[in-house]
Amino acid sequence: MAVFTTPDHRRHRLGLACVTAPCGDIAARGRVLSWNCSVLNRASRLLAWTAGFRLVREYVHYAVGSPVSRERLSA
Repeated sequence: MAVFTTPDHRRHRLGLACVTAPCGDIAARGRVLSWNCSVLNRASRLLAWTAGFRLVREYVHYAVGSPVSRERLSA
């Protein structure tokens, strides 16, 4: 699942609503949920925390190819 809220609709908890509804259904079916995002994606980490996810471990991700600027990673 990916959630993107346009800038003019942010801070209205729309992303949270998009996450919590299916997560409740998935958990009710006995499945274990997990959340993955970049350590640089502050918005995603905050949304995960607000939705009830807690950090268990961080992973190191490796990529090949042309370097990407930090601005593009945090967008």
